[in-house]
Formats: sequence, structure tokens, C-alpha cells
Amino acid sequence: MTSEPVLIKEGSLKEGLTQGISLHGWSITSKKASICNSNEMERIQKDYGLPPPEMVFGNNHVTVQKGSFKLSFGAYEALKMVDTSSTSSEKIKVAYSEEWTRKSSANHTDVKDVVKPYDWTYTTKYKGTTSAEFETNHGDSMIDINRLRKQEPILFYDENILYEDELADNGTAMLMIRLRVMPSCFLVLQRFFLRVDDVLFRVNDTRLYHEFGNDYFVREYTSKEVHYNVIRQKLGRGDISLLNDQNWVSSVMPEEPIEYVKEMIKIN
Repeated sequence: MTSEPVLIKEGSLKEGLTQGISLHGWSITSKKASICNSNEMERIQKDYGLPPPEMVFGNNHVTVQKGSFKLSFGAYEALKMVDTSSTSSEKIKVAYSEEWTRKSSANHTDVKDVVKPYDWTYTTKYKGTTSAEFETNHGDSMIDINRLRKQEPILFYDENILYEDELADNGTAMLMIRLRVMPSCFLVLQRFFLRVDDVLFRVNDTRLYHEFGNDYFVREYTSKEVHYNVIRQKLGRGDISLLNDQNWVSSVMPEEPIEYVKEMIKIN
């Protein structure tokens, strides 16, 4: 078990390129491959009961592993958690009825097109795939924000998109992952970002965090949601393209999440 970082690079963009780093017994990797072909897209619809997003990178993965512990992120497992119940497409209309009625009147055809018998926003509460059993943390967050703000060298960084859809030109839905590894710790952020124009913003974040030398690994999940106009007003007369900037939108979302799950697990 070496404390010296070893960079990983395997495969090619055509067949799937895996890059990452091995450090302190951990292997942290990001695999990128081609977008799903028509056969793979058909399989998504058959297996999960919903038409797939416009772009699905089903062979992309982010994995963190040490010994027998392994946690990975992938598009298929995330899409498996999209609501396909008969009432799923109505939930936004019910929660934001006034905004939806106004939007429907202004842009009736487009909105009508996206009302379908599944959650057409592709919202997922996916927190990663693992067989490990986490313990609930009832105390404060175990992610050391001050440590993450320190100016440490970044030994490895990557961004990886799992899926994306423009919601019939009514907004955007994207599931993507950012990961960075520093000498003292690593952080993986999986973010589901949703913007339904004139209706709402939603951000579901899953963070994985570990400080090298500690015997525990942290996973925290937050879900935030707010009316579209709340974010639009914070923009003022600023650049409207910021409404597509996940980092900016996330920074001005309400501090209190509507759901907050804090977990940890002991790692040998």
C-alpha cells in the first residue's frame, strides 16, 4: 500500500478510456466511452419502462474502491430509479400548478408534448451502487469543508456525464459527476441538475468524501428545489446564461435542503 500516487490510464476513447489514480490503497477511476447506440437506447426503454434521455452514456462509470469496499456510479442504475408510476408526470403540474398553467398557455404545444406517463424530468435519487451497508450519521456533516477550501495540489480531476436531456426545449436535465483527489483527501460529487423554464430548479447532490488516514468513508445526499422565479430574481440584470451554470444555480439555492441523508462506513 503506497502513499505515492500512481496515475491510471487504460483503453482508448473508442473502446472506453479509464483514467484515475491509485493512492493509499484506494483506486479512484473515471471511465468514458461512446454515447449509447440505438440498440442500447431501446434496451433502456424495455428494461426501465421509460423512453431514455436524449443522450445516455451508459458505459461511463466512476468508481472508488479499497479492498473489498467498492462504490460506483453509472447511468443505467440511475435511470432505474426514475419514477415510472402512472401519476409521475403530474407531480410538477400539481406542485407548481400556477406556473404550469401560465407556461402551458404561453407555450401550449411544447408543454403538452412533454406530459407523458413517466417522470419526464428524469429526476433520480441515485446515490451510487454498492453492496456495502452504510450507517446513518445523526450528527453534523463529516465533510470537512475547510479542508476542501485549502489550496492543495490536485493530483487527479475529471468530469463525467451520465445522461442529459433538453426536455423538449423546456429546460434541461443532466446527471454528471466531478471528482478531485488531493494529497490529503478526495471528493466525488454526483449532481442531478434540473431546470424547467419558468417553473422550477432542482439539484440532487451525492457527495463521497474520505480523508486519507481516517478509518471511515462518508456519503451525503441532499435534495434542493425552488421556484424558477426565485433564481431568476437573484440573477437581476446579470448574464442570463448563468441559469445554465450548475455551480452558480447551486450557490444561490436555499441553504436548507428538502432532504438530507448523512451516512458513513468504516473502512479497513
